[in-house]
Amino acid sequence: MTSQLLKQLCELDIFTLMVFKNIYETSHANCAARELAVSAPKVSRCLAALRLAFDDELFYRRQQQLKPTPLAENLYLPVCDFIHSVHRLEQQVHQSRLPSSDICIHIAVAHGLLSSLAIKLGRENAQQQWGQFRLYPWQEDSAEKIHQGQLDLGISLEPPEQWELILSSLGQTMGVCLACREDHPLWQSTSTPTLEDISPYSFVHMGIKSFNERMELFCQQQAIPLPQVHAVHDREEWYAHLLTMGSVAFITPSEMALIEGMPGLRVQHLPETEVAKLQRAFSLPSYTLVEKAPEYRRYSEPQRKQLLQLLTQELSPHAK
Repeated sequence: MTSQLLKQLCELDIFTLMVFKNIYETSHANCAARELAVSAPKVSRCLAALRLAFDDELFYRRQQQLKPTPLAENLYLPVCDFIHSVHRLEQQVHQSRLPSSDICIHIAVAHGLLSSLAIKLGRENAQQQWGQFRLYPWQEDSAEKIHQGQLDLGISLEPPEQWELILSSLGQTMGVCLACREDHPLWQSTSTPTLEDISPYSFVHMGIKSFNERMELFCQQQAIPLPQVHAVHDREEWYAHLLTMGSVAFITPSEMALIEGMPGLRVQHLPETEVAKLQRAFSLPSYTLVEKAPEYRRYSEPQRKQLLQLLTQELSPHAK
């Protein structure tokens, strides 16, 4: 093969070879255009490119049909083999991009949902049906990691302002729970504490966006002396602070089952009237689903729907 012929063949695209195959099989350029869903002039341009590359007429008119030349007869099978190989390559790429229940899906989850979501996704029947999920706490670089493919998706309290990601609102936390020591003086004075009852006691929260700022705003609006607020770094320190420092804390309803298992603590839903007071001071946390474009996702649509269903349950006031 001469270098000039090789150069001309390399300039042919796959579609042009498909035109050759369709003309050979149908004996009509118009039929090839219909089969390939393109215009007749485009087929004519492809045929001209083929004739130039092979330096042969390839097809000649006889009895209102296009008949192949001897060279076209010899080219037909190699062209078919090449197109078939391309189709197989396309199938392999498509199969490699299909979501699989065998892979582990990596999710960054905002505070308030991580533990409760792990309990539900960790159940054996859930793993058998939907695959394995690995959960991480949402951090400042989580959106970047989703964009780069290090994480598959995320659940954030604040929509990321950067990166080309798809954001879907999951809604607000519906309800607030109060946690403190089971023998805390608060329970001695009332079984249904109001914000006014709670305000004299110090607050503790993990060093992230929490309900405490809402309590501070409420106290400012009501001219109540501000409680002392302590920030801790993890759940174990938070637990120790509640037991030893006489503090109180707000948690989401989805965390309630987890906290109830901690000895020495009492957890109770805040009355709706008190939640409404907090909402007037500041809106409750709102969660956002953070994802890549559909063509870059490793999880299937059924897996996504199942996750959204679990999240909807967790955001309800009395999620179990």
